[in-house]
Amino acid sequence: MKKQTLLLTILVAGFIAAPAFAGGCCGSEAPAAMPGCQMSGHESHDAAATTTSKLPQPVAAVFDGYVQIQTALAGDSLEGVAASAQAIAKSVKEDKANTFPEKIGTQAEAVAKAKDIAAAREAFKPLSQSLIQFTAKDLAVSSAYRQVYCPMAKAGWLQTGTTVSNPYMGKAMLRCGQLVKVATAGTPPQEHADHSGHAH
Repeated sequence: MKKQTLLLTILVAGFIAAPAFAGGCCGSEAPAAMPGCQMSGHESHDAAATTTSKLPQPVAAVFDGYVQIQTALAGDSLEGVAASAQAIAKSVKEDKANTFPEKIGTQAEAVAKAKDIAAAREAFKPLSQSLIQFTAKDLAVSSAYRQVYCPMAKAGWLQTGTTVSNPYMGKAMLRCGQLVKVATAGTPPQEHADHSGHAH
């Protein structure tokens, strides 16, 4: 009986403490497994969760590879990371229309050459930033992905859906991040508002 009472007390305390971290996710004192360490835990079924099947090549190929890397790093894995990064670099180099800046191919190659997960995550930061800048100019891409920012990693990334999946912190702080409202060409930037009505 005492064990059940203790467990209930811990659960209640956890739910009470969670909102304190919701707005300042990834604060230096936030425990690694705080359930409130994310901007939104609600799955989205809107345009943000769509696949890249409607995007033209090589855009679809680049972002498919990117998401595969993001997913692997979020799961503390390097499986498929090098291959996906090499595929991105190849798509960028072979694109005669020069859809992407050349530096994206170079940044992808840096990810592919990473010897460990820490190096891969560090190399993933500039690649993410370049692709975030690309999405801001392309409405079709920006509607298919969500931009997220992690204050602890001091870096952002793109992902499908609205459930935060942090590639820089992995499973230790998987839900740590702030959803960012993407400002597309001709649209003024806006703050993201979560389901509680608070702007972030």
